[in-house]
Amino acid sequence: MWCKSPGFQAVKPLVSDVSTEKEEERHLYISDSFFRLAWYAVIPLLRNSPERDPQTVRIWIIDPDRADEAEIKNTAMMPSVYFRYLTKCLFIGGEFAVIELSSFPQTSQSYFTNQGFWEARLLGVHEYHHFHITSQSVSFHGRSVASSQHVFFRTFPEKPHDDKNVSLCLPTGSQMSIVWGACTPHRALLLSDKGTFITKNAFLTYEEIKVDPGELLMPAEGYYVVFDAVLLENGSIFRIGDALFWRDNEDGKLRKNPIKLPGEGVKGLSFRTQCADYYPLLGFELATVLAWTDHELYKGGKALDWKTNSNYMSNILSLPKTTKILTAAFGSHPASFGALVMYTDSVQLSLLTCYETEGIWKTRTLLSTNVLQGPFQMLFVNAALETLLVWNKDTMLYSLHNDSEWRYLRIMDSSNISQEASGSHIHHVVMDRSRNMLVKMENNVLFFCKFGMNKLFRLPTWNDPGHSVVLYLNQKEQIIMLTMLDGGLHVQKYPLQMEIRSAMQGEVHSCPFIGFTHNMNRPVYYIDKEEAIEFWVQIVYHEGKNINVTLSRNKDHVLQITERTHFESVRHLDTTNKTFTIYQDADYRDMTNNSDLIIKKSRNSSDIVTMELLPTHIDYSCNLPKNQISHFFVGCPPNRHIRVIKPQRIPCKMHIFDSYTIPGFVLRNSSKDLTVFYDWKSFGCVLRIHYKDEFRPDIELYDGETFVRSVDANFIVWENFNRKDYYFNATMHQVACLHEAQTWTSMLVDEKHPEEAWGPHNYRSCFVDDSEKLGNLDQPYEIMNRSSMNFLTFSRENSAIYVFYVKIVDPNYSFCDLRAVFAVQTYGIPDVDQLLPLYMLLSQCVITLIILCISFYGYTFIYRDMLQKKCV
Repeated sequence: MWCKSPGFQAVKPLVSDVSTEKEEERHLYISDSFFRLAWYAVIPLLRNSPERDPQTVRIWIIDPDRADEAEIKNTAMMPSVYFRYLTKCLFIGGEFAVIELSSFPQTSQSYFTNQGFWEARLLGVHEYHHFHITSQSVSFHGRSVASSQHVFFRTFPEKPHDDKNVSLCLPTGSQMSIVWGACTPHRALLLSDKGTFITKNAFLTYEEIKVDPGELLMPAEGYYVVFDAVLLENGSIFRIGDALFWRDNEDGKLRKNPIKLPGEGVKGLSFRTQCADYYPLLGFELATVLAWTDHELYKGGKALDWKTNSNYMSNILSLPKTTKILTAAFGSHPASFGALVMYTDSVQLSLLTCYETEGIWKTRTLLSTNVLQGPFQMLFVNAALETLLVWNKDTMLYSLHNDSEWRYLRIMDSSNISQEASGSHIHHVVMDRSRNMLVKMENNVLFFCKFGMNKLFRLPTWNDPGHSVVLYLNQKEQIIMLTMLDGGLHVQKYPLQMEIRSAMQGEVHSCPFIGFTHNMNRPVYYIDKEEAIEFWVQIVYHEGKNINVTLSRNKDHVLQITERTHFESVRHLDTTNKTFTIYQDADYRDMTNNSDLIIKKSRNSSDIVTMELLPTHIDYSCNLPKNQISHFFVGCPPNRHIRVIKPQRIPCKMHIFDSYTIPGFVLRNSSKDLTVFYDWKSFGCVLRIHYKDEFRPDIELYDGETFVRSVDANFIVWENFNRKDYYFNATMHQVACLHEAQTWTSMLVDEKHPEEAWGPHNYRSCFVDDSEKLGNLDQPYEIMNRSSMNFLTFSRENSAIYVFYVKIVDPNYSFCDLRAVFAVQTYGIPDVDQLLPLYMLLSQCVITLIILCISFYGYTFIYRDMLQKKCV
């Protein structure tokens, strides 16, 4: 749509039939932008092309005004001549494609080909790719390329049904319901009274799923009546009657087993609404499913293995008969969930919250006065401080900041939403990550609210009251309206922002700020010891508005935060820039009395802090970033490790030998020769060192393959095969120890293994005066660091191969167990076998010289004797 000027434009349909009900006029907001070019992306294999692989994406630039049908439908495999020219011109001008993956915080590098497009290899699973394309702004004839997001699916159909398969339907006349994966929103399960449907590509396609009754009784209706369902990785769980049943994706059979799933009394099912795959827990799986009876609450994981004898669901809460569970949901914090309960003797509502990793429950009163009557539903909003939304058929209320404030959602001056929707009841609620909330009524009336505001706005009507409609939030955070018609399911994108602006046209509401941006855009940040994370936030607003930015967090004691603020005011516009530095300042040297404390602390859920960044004032028309909440994990970052780097002058050769022999007289624990088979994969290449050189390992810290920094902390080494013919060149006295330092002799007591005998958990510095005895300071000092005068020296009698392990022992350096292995081969000592010929030659020469001397003196003696005798 082209308009002469930006701003609101009145849009209404041309209706020629006067008997047709007049549709509501819309106020469409048209903005003026120089981003008029677009990124085009295609994965050839996913477009039935035999070339390339499912991980390679092609990218070029198109002009939507000149795009042909193939490019509009995203079926083009190669750029047209004009778009190849356009892409090359922008590439020459400095344009490049940056691919930011949505599944995890990582970018994928692209390269430009001579065919006029970029190519990049995507990470992740082959079946689903979701990424953003961004770049620097390069102008071409006054136009630039807008950032965009792209999704590709590679779906496989369900197995064909046979005559035995039976449908799964809601009770006749029920409103449709839908559930989708929190981490895989493109996979969704739609329940209706006409059947149950599954999609694997965000309803681009869908199909009905049926079940094989197997050994179960065939229902009299000819189909199973379901009430709730959840979608797992390898199947689905259905609530049929008051029992839970399992349908496996492989065989489609419906199964019931009270050992696996509760078999009676089940009142409801709840599925995780926030993705927890990003949450940094080591060796612990958070719950994905909740089920409850009147007095018991159960939890289950994200996959069910029906073949094993183990339970899938575990009982986590049992209440007395005087207490009834009304509903349950997963909490604002990924490791928490809550149950809304009612005490029947006092008719009081309370919220029981469980913090899963800590195994503790907390109880809070929902309201001081009981004004709500069930049945209830609830939704925890993703937030740093627990935020809860509760509703029944007619009324909605919510709590902010750990129940510090309760509010009713109102329409005008009434908290009864049904009265404003012609008596219809609340059907369901959808909220995106920008906190736009839609409340859908059973008669398809829609209300909107920016969560945190207490007034609901009615949005224009889209469907007749008699249609069965449900709202779905896809992987792009777009609202999809699903309508069940006689001809099948009608799928339509709902233009939320357009309808919000249109509904508010003429209202006094306006966003108090002009722009709100920040760079806290990763789901998880890892903070190791002695590290800090810095991020910024900027908010721009009209002069005198007095807007600020707040950083909310839980667990205030875990992390320290320093804040710097810079304020500018130019031409009646104020700008506030804030920089936050987040760090932890615990001194772990005082904690080493407990040998397991440091390791436990790196895996303790109490060291995960959730932070939320928001303006102090928002309004219904404000656009908030999708990423405004992050988790800060004080512990060991995944894939963090150390490497011993090879000096530039030392060549590295692989597989130059398969085994070698260590003489028994150089071993600590044996007198027999030891044959070692060298593991090249584990030990790596050997560092060849001249036997006269002093050697100190240079260590670097890495996150995966990314270099972090050079290691300057204290470390220890030990030889893997117990050689003792290597030495430390400095003594404790020479390095200025204040008392006797730790040594391998003192640490290897009680037959401890070197791997566990000495480390950050029990390290003691000899440079700290702890009033111990002076001890023997003439012993070798067996601890090294990057700047110390301590080195390793090797045997001067025999060239040898040493396999060393190195370990960081500084308790303040890292939560990770940082150790590595490296091998050293000395050279330069002449072998005895090479000197043997020389020794033999010298021996022969000496013997010959002796013989000649003896012969000479013998001949001289005889000659002199002959001269003394007279001739006869």
